[in-house]
Amino acid sequence: MKQLAKYLLPLCCGIALASCYGLDKEEYRELAPITVSGLDRTIYAKATETLHLDKLRVESESGQDLVYEWSYGKPAGDFPGMVDTTFISSSPTLDYAFDKAGSYVLRLRIDNGESIGFHYYDLRVQAGFDEGFLILCNDDEGAGSLAFVKKRSPQEEAEGAQEIWDNLLTINPEYDFRSLRDVYVFSSPGYASGILISSGDDEGSIYRLDPVTLSVTYRMKGMDEYGVRTGEILGERTSGTAHWAYLIGDDERAYRYEFSTDMLIVRETPFPARYGRQGLFASKTAGVRDILMFSEAGITEFPNSKIAGYAAPDGYEFINMAAGRIGAGQYDASKYYCIARTIEGAPKTVKIISTSSSLSSPTEIKTYDEVQPMLMNANTRIVTTKLNGNAYYDYDNKIYHWAMTGVDPVVPAEGAKPDITLPDGEQIMDICTNAVPSTSSAVVDDDQLLIATYNPTATGRKPGSLYVYSLKTMEKVKEYVGICEKPVAVAYKFPTSN
Repeated sequence: MKQLAKYLLPLCCGIALASCYGLDKEEYRELAPITVSGLDRTIYAKATETLHLDKLRVESESGQDLVYEWSYGKPAGDFPGMVDTTFISSSPTLDYAFDKAGSYVLRLRIDNGESIGFHYYDLRVQAGFDEGFLILCNDDEGAGSLAFVKKRSPQEEAEGAQEIWDNLLTINPEYDFRSLRDVYVFSSPGYASGILISSGDDEGSIYRLDPVTLSVTYRMKGMDEYGVRTGEILGERTSGTAHWAYLIGDDERAYRYEFSTDMLIVRETPFPARYGRQGLFASKTAGVRDILMFSEAGITEFPNSKIAGYAAPDGYEFINMAAGRIGAGQYDASKYYCIARTIEGAPKTVKIISTSSSLSSPTEIKTYDEVQPMLMNANTRIVTTKLNGNAYYDYDNKIYHWAMTGVDPVVPAEGAKPDITLPDGEQIMDICTNAVPSTSSAVVDDDQLLIATYNPTATGRKPGSLYVYSLKTMEKVKEYVGICEKPVAVAYKFPTSN
């Protein structure tokens, strides 16, 4: 009997193992996959209006009912990172009204009883005036207006939704906007967002507008505060809980506008604040914009709460300057490029001087005689881009480029061919790019040049126009002719962070 058991035991174990192997093989078979299609990666919605998604297509062979879960949250880190997840639906179609404009991550979770799939979408909830181009204007009597060209979503394009508004300031009928001077869109992550408008009216009014509704949230009277009117609005900085921009006063002093308290603070500068620029490259993470201003005598910069200055070389005066923008590769550098020219003598000598972002370590990178008159002056408006090392600027109603980071950074002179020549009669009033206050080298956001023009001889239409050109090809992308009064400033209205 013991001998029989000796042989039966291994046989039974073998049968048991074979049976288990069969069960394991069945248990670990390939699970039914889930295939999802029908929705675009980027989904647009309008704040307070119901978003209806019914084009979702799901394929599953599990034979079981599908379980859906829609949720959304604020972006965090790289896509599809998200925080503050909110559940909104368990239906295969989505009908939901988002009450606040902004950028979100929309997540769809699908369970077919065997597999679970997660699918993420870039959700843009718009409120009408989230993104586009702002053109600040005055008419012949000094009445101010703010035209807006909306960047429409693909759905809005297809629907033929309104693209142009000739005056958004009518949203605020209680204010008399006059002698407007500059418009600035401000936004730093974690701080306030909005729009600032300066004026030269009798009270030196400075208006702060909500970034979404365009309603006035505060009006300051510069004449009451300091007995001064302000004009050009420059840059944006943060320090601790403070958040501010600078304005140039008619007295050539710098005035710091505190966004947290809506107050002005006058700042003494090493040189007069006669001309202003801003460099969009200050930090790769903070989203701030350096504040630069200059006069013929010297350059003033506000790295943060401190003030730095750099005097023109003896016997020279500054003609203009440009701030290199952080990009990629050889253009990833925080530098200023300054143009100085001798005050007396003929021919005059030109110096191209490079400095660090703190105005230290000046280096003369080019010195040459001005054989032909330079096609640039102190009133020339200059913009830079992450696409290349060029500075693009306006002069005599044409657009030129200065290869400031090139091997031969000579400023274009008489006889140089312009990059852009506008139609006869169009006078360039202001230029800017579609840059956002983010300096990530991975994202190119300033690939278009915006040109606001005025045509005093135009008949049968308004005198102001907007031309949009590609900075990659220098070809015209679109034109909006006769859409506004006489422009004084143009700005890109980017989707704000708050």
